[in-house]
Amino acid sequence: MSSVFILTKPPGNPRAELCLRMLSRNFRLYLLGDGVYNILTGRLDDIAGDVFAFTRDLRERGVSAAGIKEIDDYSLMVDDIMSAESVFAF
Repeated sequence: MSSVFILTKPPGNPRAELCLRMLSRNFRLYLLGDGVYNILTGRLDDIAGDVFAFTRDLRERGVSAAGIKEIDDYSLMVDDIMSAESVFAF
């Protein structure tokens, strides 16, 4: 894997928009906190990488995972960060 993206900003936030524009091939995107609201925009439906959202963040905000990989454990994200060529946090 080459890049990990961590998105905590909601849709419409300039940082969220920048993050989604930066996505390229061979990446993993982790949606944390208000970042899970980006699922509702439909912009993640056809992207070429792996997208993850944490169960707790989804439940607290009433958002359905809708095809996104739902995870409960931060260890997967930490492992990905440690092995990535680059990490971007928004």
